[in-house]
Amino acid sequence: DTLGGRPYLFNGGLPPGGSDGSGTPGIDYQIPAEALTDEEFAAIYKEAQKYVGTPYVWGGSTPETGFDCSGYVCWVYNQNGYDVGRTTANGLWQKSQHISEAEAKPGDLVFFKGTYDTPGMSHTGIYLGNGMMVSAGDPIKYANIHSSYWEKHLAGFGRLSK
Repeated sequence: DTLGGRPYLFNGGLPPGGSDGSGTPGIDYQIPAEALTDEEFAAIYKEAQKYVGTPYVWGGSTPETGFDCSGYVCWVYNQNGYDVGRTTANGLWQKSQHISEAEAKPGDLVFFKGTYDTPGMSHTGIYLGNGMMVSAGDPIKYANIHSSYWEKHLAGFGRLSK
C-alpha cells in the first residue's frame, strides 16, 4: 500500500487527457505555451513533468524512491536552485510568502488542508496557472484545484524565494 495508510482521495478533479480529450486523465495535459515564456517557471516545469506518472510513496523524496507530495515539490525546487531541503507540506507553507489566488502565477505553490488527519497544511502541489496543478497523487499527475474534492480543501498559495 503506497499511501502509508493515509486516506487520500487522489482520483478527484482530473482534467481530460490531451487537449482533444484523448490520453490518460491526469497524465496528459498540455500547459499553455505562454506560461513557458517565463524562464524560471519553464525550468521548474521541465523538472516537474519528468516525474508525471511516478507512483506515490509515503515519505518518498527522490526519483529512485518515488515521491509524496512534499518530497516531490522539494525535489523539483531544490533541483532548480532553491534551498528548501526536505520538509512537509506545512513546512513549505511556512517557508513561502503567502499570496492570494489572484496573485498566484505558474511556479507558485498551492496548499490544501484536511486531505488527511494532520494539523496545518496536508497537501501541496505546483501551480500551473488556469486553475491547474501538478502534485504527487497516486501517481504524480495534473489536477484542477477547483474540482469538487480539491476546492473544499484549498487553503492558500505560496511563493518560494531563492
